Amino acid sequence: SFKKKKDLASSTLGGKVIECNDEFFAEAFNLLKPQEPIREWGRYTERGAWMDGWETKRHSPSYDWVVIKLGFEGYLTGFDINTAHFVGNHAPLADVEACYSPHKDPIYGDDTNWHKVLTKVNLGPSSQHFFGIQKTSVKFTHVKLNIYPDGGVARFRVYGVVSAKWPIDPSTPIDLAYVGNEGRVIFHSDQHFGKSDNLLLPGRGKDMSDGWETKRSRQPNHKDWVIIKLGAPGYLEKAEIDTAFFKGNYPDSVLLEGCFCDKDLSLENIESNQWVTLLERNKLGPHKQHYFELKEKNKKFSHVKMTIFPDGGVKRLRIIGRRELPKNATDNVAQSATRTSLTRITATPLTYASYSPYGHIIQSFPEHSSASQNCISVSHSIKVTPANQGTARKYNNIAPVINFRQSDFQSQSSNSDNSTSNKTHIIAKAEPNLSLFKCSPAKSLPFILRLMEKHPYSSQMFVPLNNGKVKGYLVVVCLSNDEGDRPDLSTLNAFVVSSTQGISYHPGIWHHPIIALEETTDFVCLTHESGVADEDCEEFEFEEKDCVLIDVPGFNC
Repeated sequence: SFKKKKDLASSTLGGKVIECNDEFFAEAFNLLKPQEPIREWGRYTERGAWMDGWETKRHSPSYDWVVIKLGFEGYLTGFDINTAHFVGNHAPLADVEACYSPHKDPIYGDDTNWHKVLTKVNLGPSSQHFFGIQKTSVKFTHVKLNIYPDGGVARFRVYGVVSAKWPIDPSTPIDLAYVGNEGRVIFHSDQHFGKSDNLLLPGRGKDMSDGWETKRSRQPNHKDWVIIKLGAPGYLEKAEIDTAFFKGNYPDSVLLEGCFCDKDLSLENIESNQWVTLLERNKLGPHKQHYFELKEKNKKFSHVKMTIFPDGGVKRLRIIGRRELPKNATDNVAQSATRTSLTRITATPLTYASYSPYGHIIQSFPEHSSASQNCISVSHSIKVTPANQGTARKYNNIAPVINFRQSDFQSQSSNSDNSTSNKTHIIAKAEPNLSLFKCSPAKSLPFILRLMEKHPYSSQMFVPLNNGKVKGYLVVVCLSNDEGDRPDLSTLNAFVVSSTQGISYHPGIWHHPIIALEETTDFVCLTHESGVADEDCEEFEFEEKDCVLIDVPGFNC
């Protein structure tokens, strides 16, 4: 059934509203919520009854529309247009278009080639409407829901099959369990509080609700389990088991096993497969990313089984492996050398696509079409609302402000030589710190990268105070290695940022301190700090042989 496929538009997969022409009564982002819609009788906003969905104003002259970017590109198999709780104000007709635009988001009125994937259908009040279609022969990145002439829709599900973007080199290490790489949960023992599918989602989530959590066990020697079919069979090397936000309900311990099966597993034949231990039973701690080396690196596996003892919650599971082994030991050495010999790079202009793995861009947005000051709309994936008695347009939530230390909590770490030996310490509550940095310019170019830092529990934002003399500044970022203890130079990037742009870093992103160019530059900074130096900021200094030269075109010292 197409309903068993992934909802490619779900916000949990990264689906987001790019643009809509109207959301006067209720906001379009509600369409993509994973939760079922609710109704709160008697609740009103200044514009009317509060509705958990997307609702446009009355008397549209033609139709209303919303453009949605799918979390992952893929092949479409069906739709659910849900008008729950919209009675007397539901949209009576709808159709769906789709396009493939992997490099830029389509803008209303441009030359994007839209394909009709669902012809106009009737919608009834407060009902789910399922429409299956033949699996599309081409993949899509965006969909456009049109409603005629206006009204409300509570939820919009876009079912389909994820199309992974595999590295050209099949021996490249990659998370084979990740939903974006076609990994999927096929069986579980229990998902009372949180769905097992959540284990494979992007990011670390927002709270316990988007992890996998089982009910409390009352029987001795209880265990819960989940089985994942990998996006592609592979040789497995490492695992990350993240208990983020599970502080009093994390599992005591975990076991990982694998098998290779070239046919579909069923509940009847699960135990008949020869499961091989990949990770012996290991202790887990609260609100923490746990990194493990796996056994049997030279065997190929198609499925992984995670067993937790006795029960509890896990936020994410990452299984790092290769679809094929390097041809020989020389290839291994060559790959390692490639990763560590990145001695010179060139800084490039900042773009949304290139910077998205590391954080967000903070900037002003040109209006692409004439927009009334009183119009509620969505532009560049950001909700725009009227403000200041109609004299301004407000772009909301342009970057998330993240603080994982909203209260004190215990962190537990285990000795790698003795998994039963744990150390517990308190992670202190953090408070917001709005500060100003006065940054001296780089003394010489090319810039020599000698160190990086990260803030494991907080985002960090910088916005320049432009005095008209400064053209831009330099931002250098990279992701962590698999163990999470040092920068992964294979992901290193340098960006020239315009003086009209600010940036924010995701928690845990390695970066060099902001680098001013040519002129001393003031920056407003917002982050969360507890005053405990090692928890607020971790630093990593490179050995001389690992330092990186960064060319910065257009700037001199």
